[in-house]
Formats: sequence, structure tokens, C-alpha cells
Amino acid sequence: EMTDYDTQSDPQTSRALVQKAIDSGAYAIIGTVYSGSTIVNMLVAKQAGVPQFTGSEAPNITEQGNPYIFRTSSGSQKGVPALTAYFKDDVKATKAAVAWVNNDFGKGGHDVFISEMKNAGIDVVADVPSEQGQADFAADVSKIKQSGAQAVFVYLNEEESARFLKEAKKQGLTVPLVGEVTLTGQKVIDLAGDAANGAFAHVGLTTSATVPSIEEFAAKFKKTYGRDTDHNGIKGYIAVYAVKYVSEMNGKLDRQALADKLHG
Repeated sequence: EMTDYDTQSDPQTSRALVQKAIDSGAYAIIGTVYSGSTIVNMLVAKQAGVPQFTGSEAPNITEQGNPYIFRTSSGSQKGVPALTAYFKDDVKATKAAVAWVNNDFGKGGHDVFISEMKNAGIDVVADVPSEQGQADFAADVSKIKQSGAQAVFVYLNEEESARFLKEAKKQGLTVPLVGEVTLTGQKVIDLAGDAANGAFAHVGLTTSATVPSIEEFAAKFKKTYGRDTDHNGIKGYIAVYAVKYVSEMNGKLDRQALADKLHG
């Protein structure tokens, strides 16, 4: 049985609902995706010894020695460095800008990016933080436009990414806009429309991959739900499949046995 709880992307709400799931006898917890929520709620699952699967990408989620947290995607410490060669060799940028959301997710990606650019000899000429839920990106885009940056690393949540892309198009920002999975996800494309055209991203789990198992998954998802999925759908599928596969290996529904078998 799968019970759904809506965390509303709010850390404290998610914490309460993870506790509710545990109190209800959950064998395993799938979620959350927002790093700011996971940082808070995973401590509850850890204390109760309940295996938790997350799609969150902040590096510090898996750097705290929590034996009950399992990531179903690469963290930004692996994803962001994959962009370095694009900035250096393809764009041949000597000056870059970064627009990031000021939460655990954004800070993680921001810090890795700054380090990568320094090592690559690329100057970060505009470092522009924003708040989660920010509606107006006019000043942010204007600052980046005036900085002379030859490319922009956009590391925002999905709704904010769409707003940023719309504002960039409005102000005529023509330099490459480059990001990770949250810049070109299906939700961003749906919200941004034409403003999403031309955005680039490193996506470790893409539903457009010509891999038979992924093509089959994407087709099944669309048939079931009547819409396209993206990396988030794959993250969820990996979690469900891991629970099923390892539980069958163990031959029992035991939380500790699940966590122990998943390691390694």
C-alpha cells in the first residue's frame, strides 16, 4: 500500500508528515524531493530507523553519515562539475554569472559551481541569490545582463526557473543559460513556454534517453497519467523498484534488513 502526503514543499510540514507516516507503520518512505525539506525530515526517519529514499540533490544530505537515507539521483557534487567543460570548452567563457535560490538545494549547487569555475580559471562576475518563491526576477536578470557574463548558471527551483527564463527573454538576455535538472524539467517547460527555448542543462536522468528500459518507463507513465514525465518520475520509479527488489531479496518486510541490504 502506498499512502500519499502533500508536504506543500514546506520543510516543517514535511517533518510532521514523515512522523505521521512513521506513526502509521510505514515500512519505507519515498520523498522528499526538495532538499530543504529532506534536510529537516530525514532526521525523523533516521531516529525511527526507517529507510528513506530521496530525489534531493544537496550534497550535505548524504554527507552526514545517516545510514537510512538513500539518494535516487546524483547529488549536485556530481552533477554540477559535469557542466564545467561546457562553460570552458564549448562556450569558451572567461566570465560567468550564477543565479541561485537561497536554500539548501541552491547553496549546495552554488558552492560547487563557484569552486569549479575557480579551478577552470573562469571569473564569476555576478553572484545573484534569490528567495524560494520569488516572483520578480527583473533586478536579478538586469544585474546579470550588466555584468558582462558570457554564460549564466541558473540553479533555482522549477517554478522560479520558469520565471527567470521568462524575464531573461523579456530583457533580451542572449547569453547561454545553463543549469542542472531544475532548469529544463517538464514542469519548467510547461510554465515557461517559448521562454524555455535555448536553455541548456545537464540531466543525469533524462526521459529522452534512447535506453529501452527508460523508453518503456516513459511510455507507461504517459499511458497511465496522460502526461509526459521527467527526471522526477524516474527518481520515484527507482525508489519504488529498489524497495520491491531488495524486499524480495530479503524475503521479508523488515526496515533494518532493507537498510542493511541496500548498503553496498
